[in-house]
Amino acid sequence: MSTANETIETFETDILERLGDLIASKNLVPGDRLPPIRVLALQFGVKAGTVRDALLAAQGKGLVKMLPRVGAIVQSVEEPEGALPFGTGIKQDLADVVGQQDQNLFHILETREALELTMVARAAQRRELSELFRLRQILTDMVAIPLEAESPEYAKLDVEFHLEIGRLSGNSVMTSLLRILLLEVRPHLDRIRWSGTQRAGTNESHSRIYSALVAGDAEQAQNEMRDHIRSAYNSLLDEMRQPPVMNSNS
Repeated sequence: MSTANETIETFETDILERLGDLIASKNLVPGDRLPPIRVLALQFGVKAGTVRDALLAAQGKGLVKMLPRVGAIVQSVEEPEGALPFGTGIKQDLADVVGQQDQNLFHILETREALELTMVARAAQRRELSELFRLRQILTDMVAIPLEAESPEYAKLDVEFHLEIGRLSGNSVMTSLLRILLLEVRPHLDRIRWSGTQRAGTNESHSRIYSALVAGDAEQAQNEMRDHIRSAYNSLLDEMRQPPVMNSNS
């Protein structure tokens, strides 16, 4: 007799988790507005009523505020005390494991590769062209940044590009783990000089990944993602081959 209620609760919890991922992936802060309910429903592949119920539950937890004729406004990016976390503790556990001081950076990169190959294949298999708008916009913004300019925004967009593919894969747990891995490797990748040539190569690589997703070609999407990640892997190896720069007091 309770099966229907349990199904509704599971659905609501899933949408709550995806709302949390959306807030994190778009770096929303208190006061920012979430997309309209009908847009979220299309994005999540559920009915508008399901999204509305999830937003009301999120409002009860203090995460958003529903305003008439305005929509849902982010209230907090932190789970309130006593509330059930989006990942029920999994995210923090994973973050603790990845962030251990004795972790090998290249093991983290290898984990990232295995994860993203799975995610990009899933994204290609289940993608709808209408859902690729956000990914295309991120790519457009990256290409618009002049190659000769040093821009922190470029690195931010790079992370958003990969997290958006995670969202398209439909697996919020994988997306959460990817976010943790990217936060861990980002400082190391930022040490690599982003020359115009490297940036141009990244833009072209992202474009090929996007084209494979548009075509719904899972195998090609995996091949392009593998080449893309291994390029960063090899750049870090090249850095390791170079001795550290010595300070000169003379």
